[in-house]
Amino acid sequence: MWNLPKGDDFLPRISFVKLQTAYSEENIARSKIRLLCAIHRKKGEPIDDICQVSNLKKTTVHDILHRFVERGLDGKDDEERSGRPPKLNVKQRKKLMSVLDKGPKYNRNGLWTTKEVREIIRKEFGVKYAHPYVWQVLKAANFSIQRPRPKHYKSASDEEKAHFKKRPRCWQRNTVKEVSSWHASMRQHMG
Repeated sequence: MWNLPKGDDFLPRISFVKLQTAYSEENIARSKIRLLCAIHRKKGEPIDDICQVSNLKKTTVHDILHRFVERGLDGKDDEERSGRPPKLNVKQRKKLMSVLDKGPKYNRNGLWTTKEVREIIRKEFGVKYAHPYVWQVLKAANFSIQRPRPKHYKSASDEEKAHFKKRPRCWQRNTVKEVSSWHASMRQHMG
């Protein structure tokens, strides 16, 4: 297990210069550290010395070098990870988006809350999501955070605004005649 080749026996098809070139061109930190371990092993250094140079544990260095032996120069990169499968499949997500596009039934501002969406997911699909994951589903569907504009508690209702606008002309103050007569009376008082 610990009998990894070193020197020219380590990565026999890859030259020392090619490893150094790959190291200088690499931008990802993890890959760069892995290449550094491979360079030191290609020089013929033991694993303990590589651990001191790279500040990694012995098992980690061994695993890195073993990756290079198995995969060649591609050992510097991480392998693809599939991750956990989604709770809602593509068909269910499309159905959810069609429901969300219609808008909320009882919300006057037309905006969804994560609690409402979470409840729809639970009722329609039988899947329980925590609030942060509901937001991730919404972000994946290109929904954005929007908050309704707050309405001041003293602001007039729509009926009061309509009544105010329909005032007869005779109720309005400061017509042109009144303003000019007021200026004239003020001149008399002033001087």
